[in-house]
Amino acid sequence: MGSGQLAALAAAMIWACTSVALTSLSTRVSPVVLSGLRLAFGSVVVLVMLAVSGQASSLADASGASIAGVILSGFIGYGFGDTIYIVALKRVGMQRTFPITMALFITLTVIGGVVVLGEDFTWGLPAGALLIGAGVYLLVIPGKGKRLTATPPVPAEPAMATMAEIRAPAAFPPPDALGYGMLLAVGVLWAAASLWLADSGKGLEAIAAGAIRTPAGATALIGFAMATQRHNLVAPFLNRNHLWAILGAGMIGTGFGSLLYVYSVLEAGAAQAAVLSATSPLMALPLSIVFLGEKLTRRIGAGTVICVLGIVVVVSL
Repeated sequence: MGSGQLAALAAAMIWACTSVALTSLSTRVSPVVLSGLRLAFGSVVVLVMLAVSGQASSLADASGASIAGVILSGFIGYGFGDTIYIVALKRVGMQRTFPITMALFITLTVIGGVVVLGEDFTWGLPAGALLIGAGVYLLVIPGKGKRLTATPPVPAEPAMATMAEIRAPAAFPPPDALGYGMLLAVGVLWAAASLWLADSGKGLEAIAAGAIRTPAGATALIGFAMATQRHNLVAPFLNRNHLWAILGAGMIGTGFGSLLYVYSVLEAGAAQAAVLSATSPLMALPLSIVFLGEKLTRRIGAGTVICVLGIVVVVSL
């Protein structure tokens, strides 16, 4: 297993730990605000690491088009993709939003990586993606008549900071044309963000690329929150416990997680990074059982086995 593949799995683990740690907070803080503040605090870590890593020189050597492409990747993935995903959760419901957007994200990124960017194609990519997608569906989406798990679904990056406010299945009407359009837009935006990062960031070191992309995403989400949820943006600063939790999750989870994902995209390619980082719900499973009291069911056990098999297929074929 290469370093890029390991980085994708490590990023998934970091996002999973962060999501479990902030499960209760996700019902008290606006998802857009939570995402924006985590990215802002994570940006501090990334910029500090840039200063001490010696990779700042690669920014001076990079072309303006390359830097603009990485910035645009942050705006597309975080600013537009995450925002529409959150709106879709409330309009369409998680049981439709999560599997459809994840399937589109993985499929489009794999196809784009091979066709557009010329990444190596192996049969392990589509086979592993199918297995991981099926396994994650079993882990996240409950069976008929069952409640949603307490662990918020954390899809692959760029929606790593998105929290679902829904704790139990809600009756949502079938999506209309706008609802389906939103689901399609999310998958396309997430895939475009990863592909754009893979293409534009080739001349940059991973930390240098992350130092551009993460602040760009934070700017986009906080700007959206200031325009639409100014009261919610102020609320976390009035509660010291909430603020410290977001600060810790942002600096540790988002800061290092985003760097690992960027490194994975640049080293392993957008296709493998997308597929392997989608295992975040699998990484959250043991944590949710230990800390949140989730029960290990046959459905969860089957999803776990299928996900692990998918990982093996991706990295070995």
